[in-house]
Amino acid sequence: MLFSVLSRSGIPLFTTFFFFAVGTGAMQLARPLFAASLGASIFLVTLVSATMAAARMVASPVTGFLTDHWGRRPLVIAGATLRAVSALLEFFATSYEQFLLLEFVGSIGISVWNTGASIIIADLSGAEERGRAVALRNMSMRLGMITGPFFGALLATAFDLRAIFILNGASKLVVVVILLLLIRETRPEETLRAADGRGARGEPLDLSIFLSRAFLTVALASLAVSMMGGGGVFGALFPLHATANAGLSTADVGNLMTLAGVVALLVSFPNGVLSDRYGRKASLVPGLLILAAAAITLTGIGETASVLIAVLLFGMGEGIGMGTTQVFAMDLAPASRRGAFLGIWSLFNSVGGLAAPLLVGAVAQGFGFSGAFYTVAAALILSALVLWRFGPETGAGAQSS
Repeated sequence: MLFSVLSRSGIPLFTTFFFFAVGTGAMQLARPLFAASLGASIFLVTLVSATMAAARMVASPVTGFLTDHWGRRPLVIAGATLRAVSALLEFFATSYEQFLLLEFVGSIGISVWNTGASIIIADLSGAEERGRAVALRNMSMRLGMITGPFFGALLATAFDLRAIFILNGASKLVVVVILLLLIRETRPEETLRAADGRGARGEPLDLSIFLSRAFLTVALASLAVSMMGGGGVFGALFPLHATANAGLSTADVGNLMTLAGVVALLVSFPNGVLSDRYGRKASLVPGLLILAAAAITLTGIGETASVLIAVLLFGMGEGIGMGTTQVFAMDLAPASRRGAFLGIWSLFNSVGGLAAPLLVGAVAQGFGFSGAFYTVAAALILSALVLWRFGPETGAGAQSS
């Protein structure tokens, strides 16, 4: 039975994801506007956002190894605290350099939190319920990301942009209080024995697992999803494409992107149920193909109906793809080295998240929007075929095959 409903840790844990995301969602509004108000150029404004990926590449693998040695709970508390402090200090920032430094420090805290919290989800959930657990985590985060910009806009209107930093810091402090009072340590006993040298000191993480067919096929699927997602063609090119070729206003594009998020939210839990009942491949392969259909549809948008179809397909595909790739990684992680494995997995995803926008941008520069969308569609179809033919099955599908 699903741990999140019955356990003492489940509901409080999902609450922390919501509160953490409220502040993060509000910062999506404040970050570029505040950097620009400090006199930063467009490039420097985007550089602030890029600190997240750089911090994630550094902090994620380190966090994973440390959770195996020190426990999950101390790391997630430290990560949330670090982000809370950096956000509150941003209220006093008077220069771009100060803001950039505080955002980088805060991004380390976010990365530590995200990695550690994902490991906790993997610890608490079994293979038979993990799809639903990750879906509930993602739903909690999406609700927070939708709510955050709304409250952030209200605060900025009533006061100024700096008020959003207070909201962000306060949301993280709420997370810290919940962690301290209601969340227990989840590190498995075999991991504790390994860290203490009482049973597995001679069994380090086998890095060859990252060259295995199972890992590489799932990593390819994750990269393909990243190419299409918020950091890929949809996030980077859809707004430009929709305004230039479909005649939509900025407000229209914003509403459509919100709609995509709502659709992803709605399909997350049904997809979790599907992946738990029939296996991860039964969920992810169709999700990849739906994203490919969205990319192909985007090549020919010219009126509102075609744009709406593309956005609906994207929301469905992202809601399936993002969640199921995370569940796949948790399934593949060895129990005694789960933290280290998921930390290195996050590093692979971070590298893919950086490479995908660069690749997509280069294709768009040389061959236009349609060339970029067709390229991503081809990558999604290829990854679906590779996963279907060579990928592993985990969850209930593995037990029945």
